[in-house]
Amino acid sequence: MNRIFECSGIPQILEPRQEIVAKHLTIDMVETVMKQSTHAIFPVSGDCMERAGVVDRGWVAVDFTRFPALPRYRSEGGNGSADLCMCYAVYPGQRRPAVMVKAYIGVLGPWQMVGTRYDMSKGKHRMNCSMEAQRIFGVIFASWDADGRLLWQRDPDSFPEQLGTAPSIRGGNLGDPIPIRM
Repeated sequence: MNRIFECSGIPQILEPRQEIVAKHLTIDMVETVMKQSTHAIFPVSGDCMERAGVVDRGWVAVDFTRFPALPRYRSEGGNGSADLCMCYAVYPGQRRPAVMVKAYIGVLGPWQMVGTRYDMSKGKHRMNCSMEAQRIFGVIFASWDADGRLLWQRDPDSFPEQLGTAPSIRGGNLGDPIPIRM
């Protein structure tokens, strides 16, 4: 049976815990936790958020009553410059949506946009990408590494209670292609 970890305060080191059997969280699992608590700690699987201080086999704390704010300025995240969230989105190249931890990018037309933050310094040359979040469950306010050491934390009350809806990502219509001379 899976254990649900509630966050009443942020410990510097997580206590040893039971291994989570499921490789990936489902939307049903997250909704069940949301009904039981306003805060929870979830395991992380994947390295697409390492640049933002969320590491593979680590853990993140989620506040389901708060949401990410529109990005304030460009940086790596985890330091208050870009908010991270738990969302339900379709990763590019995949067919089905999944529960993921992503950086909140903002609003593009009617879509809430999220994206990856790969750590390029590790010799892996993966391109960061963005995608539409079909649902944003809440904001990430703390992250631990695989050994349970706290990497960063923010006060959950520093995040807004509502998700922004006004378009914040600007772009233009490219219109007709410009001919290129060879």
